Parts: sequence; C-alpha cells; structure tokens
Amino acid sequence: MLLGFTIIGALQGCSTIGVDQMTIDNGLVTSAHGGYGFDEIPMNEIRQSGALVVITHVKWDPLVADAGMHEVNWTWYADNKVVAIRKADMRFKKSPFRLFWRIPAADFEPGHYRVAIAIDNKVVDTREYDIVK
Repeated sequence: MLLGFTIIGALQGCSTIGVDQMTIDNGLVTSAHGGYGFDEIPMNEIRQSGALVVITHVKWDPLVADAGMHEVNWTWYADNKVVAIRKADMRFKKSPFRLFWRIPAADFEPGHYRVAIAIDNKVVDTREYDIVK
C-alpha cells in the first residue's frame, strides 16, 4: 500500500502541459551565419551553400510553468514526398519556448520545400521555402 501512495505522489509531481494547451506564437525559416549563429529574419530563399534554420515559438499558460518533456519532429517534404526527418526529445522549460533545428542546406537539391513541425505527433506549424544555388 505504501508503494501505491509513493507511485501516485510521484505521478502527481510529473504534470506536463499538453500540446493542446500550447499555442504557436510565431514561426519562420531563416539562414544561419558561418557558425551556428542566426538571426530570426524570415527568409523565403535559402542558399544551398548555407545552413537552414527552422524556428517555431511556442507558448502556454501559466508562463512560468514547466511544460515537461515532449517529442518534436521536423519533417521536410518536396513534391509531397518526405525527404528528411529529424527528431528530438525536448524539455519545454518556460513559456515562450523557442524550438529550432539547424540543418545544412546542401542536404537539399535546389527546389521548393515544406517543413512540418510536430509536437507529440501533432503538427503545430508548417513553413515553405526554396533552396537556391
């Protein structure tokens, strides 16, 4: 019986904010500088010689609440075919929270792309852009 109370107490301390309680504040695609730095300037064209950065801002109430661990997926499409997938388990510490993934643009041929961002398998943001030489 003591074990039951211990498990229930541990579970109550692990509350998380679900994806349905989150809102997308802003999202964009941009290019990274030579290193890992980047500015949050929306871009429609990314040079193949650079790096692509996909950014999504997520918020929830209360702002100071830790939303817990969530699986985040970035799925890239060209002509409605999946061309790349990246996944990460992230702790959403406080609101607003910035999700981002940096990937070499050289991984993509020149053309039009769409990236879908999903939290816990629910698509919350979609961005389109072009890779150019």
